[in-house]
Amino acid sequence: MSVTQAINIGRTERRETLKSVGLPVVAIVFLIILFSVLSPTFLQPSTFLTILRESSVLLVVAVGMTLVIIQGSIDLSVGATVTLAGLVAASVTKETDSVFLAILAALAVGLVVGLVNGVIFAYGKVPSFLVTLGMSMAVGGVGTWLVSGRPVQVSDQGLRWVAQGQLLVIVPNLVLWAVIVWLIFTFIGMKTRFGRYVFAIGGAEAVSALAGIPNRRVKLWALTIAGFCAAIAGILLTSRIGSATPGMGDALTLNSIAAVVMGGTAITGGVGGVQRTVLGVLVITTLTVGLNSLGVMPYMQLIIQGLVVVAAVALTLDRSKLTVIK
Repeated sequence: MSVTQAINIGRTERRETLKSVGLPVVAIVFLIILFSVLSPTFLQPSTFLTILRESSVLLVVAVGMTLVIIQGSIDLSVGATVTLAGLVAASVTKETDSVFLAILAALAVGLVVGLVNGVIFAYGKVPSFLVTLGMSMAVGGVGTWLVSGRPVQVSDQGLRWVAQGQLLVIVPNLVLWAVIVWLIFTFIGMKTRFGRYVFAIGGAEAVSALAGIPNRRVKLWALTIAGFCAAIAGILLTSRIGSATPGMGDALTLNSIAAVVMGGTAITGGVGGVQRTVLGVLVITTLTVGLNSLGVMPYMQLIIQGLVVVAAVALTLDRSKLTVIK
């Protein structure tokens, strides 16, 4: 490779990084200014605290989703996993009065769902889209059957404290746990061999196999981590609202995918990172909180959010990897 080629490649990479990081930052600033002008009650400390709270559960789900998308796959079962984990946590707490057992059972649910997804996808060679779509329906059905379609109230103060308590002044535990999860997996994605392998598979899976990377094992772990993160999110969501209801995590599937893409992780894989996902989460949450402050009807919010997602995908899609558009 010549010096000129190396310089050009470096410039291209810097431009792509600037685009993927700069666009969501600009979007966040624009939304804050826009809603501050349109709604006199938006620009106040309570609004930003609400944004942090609303971002937390979505961030935890999106962290796991990021690793899956970077390797060029998708997980459509995270929303159902959030719901099932939350229902299990609430039900176990109600039956045993043990927060420890409830959290352990909920985390086990996420690990099992992620592991099954990973085994079928990586070793059964079934596309991740189909595997996780089917698993989403199955897991959703199990959750509804488990509680007979009825919500489960959380009266145990220990489980409520997990998200509603405050280990640090002002900062709710909900936000604290989300930041910890984000920092851990940011480190894993940027500084570990597993993180490098995930990027390699997303960039060129055939080449990574020739380089000796255990592709199937990495795919298995990525989907298992996504299920684990979804379970954490289910526990936090149940703790925050004080109950678990069938379908409570459904919206998180598409929102997490949108957050990952808006944060600069290409849906085609190989580009992005967990560290960027927080920006996409803040874009979505700021948009949602701002529209709520304006009193926009829910169906109009869905329309606006859908258009924003399409625009984000169009701007971040790496078309150089797509020889055919289907």
